[in-house]
Amino acid sequence: MSASVWKWLLSLAIVPLYVFAEQQNAGDSPSGNIHFELRKTSDEGAKEIWLSEKDKKSAAVKLCDTPGWGNLEIHFSPDDYWLIVQDGGASLGVSLRLFKRDKGVVFKEIENADINGKAERLALQQNGLPPKEVLDHLYVQCLAWSSDSKTVLVRISGHGGTPNFGVVIGGWQGIYDLGSSSFNFDLAKMNRGAVEKQPKQ
Repeated sequence: MSASVWKWLLSLAIVPLYVFAEQQNAGDSPSGNIHFELRKTSDEGAKEIWLSEKDKKSAAVKLCDTPGWGNLEIHFSPDDYWLIVQDGGASLGVSLRLFKRDKGVVFKEIENADINGKAERLALQQNGLPPKEVLDHLYVQCLAWSSDSKTVLVRISGHGGTPNFGVVIGGWQGIYDLGSSSFNFDLAKMNRGAVEKQPKQ
């Protein structure tokens, strides 16, 4: 079997199942206070994400453009202050974009968050490789928000390389800290606020 065929088979093996999951075309934040929906535009294939307050869909505002090729997921933080747009395609790759709430349902993108690139570079560096982005197929997934809305658990997989070596990432995980805009592996931060003591009834 040729090297190109092996590479193709390998690429299928590491594409996460969520790439082929049913797309979220509409939904609500965990609090139920913010509604989102995916809208088609007049341009063929173009799509947009719109946000509105609960029961006020007529006053929706545009969040951003998005590929919307079947992999869109919106991840709101528990406090509705942040949101992550996860989108892409099997060949395009899946990436994360971070947005911060401005006022009402207006969110602004944090352009320098670079969750995807920081995760890839750190994963390579931890495994003794140069911390340079070399993957031509990268799939980034938001797994969970911490209860205090300050950190996000992220997983990446993908393949690529340089003329000198190939790289496959099968499922590296890290915690993205919104305060420092960097990754760490402190599960205590991720679990902060997850357990609550309550009085007996």
